[in-house]
Amino acid sequence: MAVARDLLEAVVVCLPPVARRELTLLLTGLDEELWRRTLPDAYAHRQAWRRGRWWHFRIYDETSHL
Repeated sequence: MAVARDLLEAVVVCLPPVARRELTLLLTGLDEELWRRTLPDAYAHRQAWRRGRWWHFRIYDETSHL
């Protein structure tokens, strides 16, 4: 999930202004939902590979799609 969100973040900066604004608005809503559906990972700071934006420091339920 975090890798996909990283990709979307990289795409946003490459878009023209109108498309950038529209995708940013869409991502804002999706980010709120992601924040609501995940939990903070209290141990994320101990894992050196976890770097990046806030979505890298959340616990995801990987079985939610089943």
